[in-house]
Amino acid sequence: MKAGDIEIKFCDKQDKISGNKFYPGFKPGTEVLKQGTVVREGALALPCSIIKDRDVGVQLRDGTTIYVDILRPAEGTKFPALITWSPFGKNGGLTRMGINRSPWRRGIPQRSVSGLEVFEGPDPAYWCNHGYAMVHADIRGTWMSEGNMMMNNVQEGRDGYDLVEWVAKQPWSNERVTIAGNSWLTQAQWFIAAENPPHLTCICPYEGWNDMYNDTTNRGGIPDPGFQAIPMLKACAGNQLIEDVGAMSREHTMWNEYYEQRKAKLDRITVPMYVTASWTNFLHTRGTMRGWIETTQVKEKWLRVHNSNEWPDLYYPENVEDYRKFCDYYMKGKSNGWEFTPAVRLSILNPGHSDIVNRPTPGFPIPSQKSVSMFLDAKHNGLSWSGQQAQETSIVTIAGTGGVATFVHTFSSRVELTGFFALKIYVSSATNAKDIDIFCKTSKLSANGELLESCCVDVGYLAADPEKERADLSRLHREKHASIDSVWFAEGTTGRLRASHRELDTTASTPHWPRYTHSNYQPLSAGEVVPLVIELWPLGMIWEAGEKLQLSIAGHNLRPEGLSMLPPVQTCNASNSLINIHTGGQYDSHLLVPYIPEI
Repeated sequence: MKAGDIEIKFCDKQDKISGNKFYPGFKPGTEVLKQGTVVREGALALPCSIIKDRDVGVQLRDGTTIYVDILRPAEGTKFPALITWSPFGKNGGLTRMGINRSPWRRGIPQRSVSGLEVFEGPDPAYWCNHGYAMVHADIRGTWMSEGNMMMNNVQEGRDGYDLVEWVAKQPWSNERVTIAGNSWLTQAQWFIAAENPPHLTCICPYEGWNDMYNDTTNRGGIPDPGFQAIPMLKACAGNQLIEDVGAMSREHTMWNEYYEQRKAKLDRITVPMYVTASWTNFLHTRGTMRGWIETTQVKEKWLRVHNSNEWPDLYYPENVEDYRKFCDYYMKGKSNGWEFTPAVRLSILNPGHSDIVNRPTPGFPIPSQKSVSMFLDAKHNGLSWSGQQAQETSIVTIAGTGGVATFVHTFSSRVELTGFFALKIYVSSATNAKDIDIFCKTSKLSANGELLESCCVDVGYLAADPEKERADLSRLHREKHASIDSVWFAEGTTGRLRASHRELDTTASTPHWPRYTHSNYQPLSAGEVVPLVIELWPLGMIWEAGEKLQLSIAGHNLRPEGLSMLPPVQTCNASNSLINIHTGGQYDSHLLVPYIPEI
């Protein structure tokens, strides 16, 4: 299989079905799950009787057959349908392998769900009880579905189109179809909606990337396929081959047709949508926000930015009710006032204090945003707020694989920074390297210089002793326990860039959101000082008077990997390399921040 002229590599490292303890077997047939049934010990009893059609074959346009499970109310005849499009097992494979064995079930108490939900998907018990059908799909190449598995791309969009239209033709369907769930289940939505299936009524993207190169595997031009390569090989069982994303990312470091096919054509999407995002997600923040901004043909759309983690947020009752109100409006045609919902609701983080949750905002980016250039001063490790840079040039030199340069500003009054950040710095190689990898992050410090982080998972939710559970999580975090990875806590916004990929795409870039061509390799010359404009992902955060904004710059990844199993980012920086950061005078190195004046 090819992407243009590029041969796509596959490997046989996917877990096989045979002997897989998370697969209950291929058992086509129909059963009725009676009201009151408890599917899993400790789970919610089913609030209504549900008909479950299992292992139903659906033929795609190229002759490939995928298998789905259908869950629908036992009473009634015509239902709108929610599709969950996933590689993780319509039988709940990854939930049983991951969520159930994680501390606190990653913030999803067992008694908050029925156990019928797929990993990262809505609970069918709730939706069937409210008159919806759910279709759980095992995508191409996973479990018993035929074909080879690939990362989200245009082929997946076409496959999803075929399933949407198949669902609309079923005798129990009211011909209105949507797609639901987060992460992969959202990533697929961008690609499927771009194909414009006639019966796709609306979409609900709930945190998920849509540009594999820039959002994940090659962010800033630095190959880092660990998340896509390692968990995918273990989490997506199947009988065929699986795309070797790791090999493709490392071998194809510049933009080409392979990556073009893995970037959703957002400007083709037309259906109404309800987008959910967060500032704290290590994988999805950029893509979800790009999905909100670049769906220029969508006239009816809403954005909610929450202050937690995507997994528990999906199941909080107030969010489920909000989501159903949107679906009822479009999928059932109910006159319920959804159209008066604020188009944008933002949660603003304030670690160490109380967050602002669901603040209505005229738009995003926020129209009242002011651009402030915080100039770096290497001599004093400072960041200015006055808009004036140091007249004297200065240099700070860091080790390419271990050193960190920090720049700090102390706020004299309360400040909100919400939107896209960008860092412009001038760098050179003190050891005449031909290339440099730069990583940066922002942090919030207390007046005493202590790190203030956002806790993203409320482990006290539905707990008998909420404060004890929260204290236990804090203790494990302080002790750096392996099970407490970056899903649980978040520090600030991050960015990265390989110097040879510094060429900006001038047609797409804005001052706050630099974009790169990744097309022209530009090595460094001996002694050359070059400006790098580094994209940092969007953030919404408040600093109280006396608190500090710290900018850290290094030649290695400054944020913990998303999961403990992932290897560190492999950089181009040699162990003996030295990197110069130039500030002041002719070098207008600065952090551009989105300042929100008090209203």
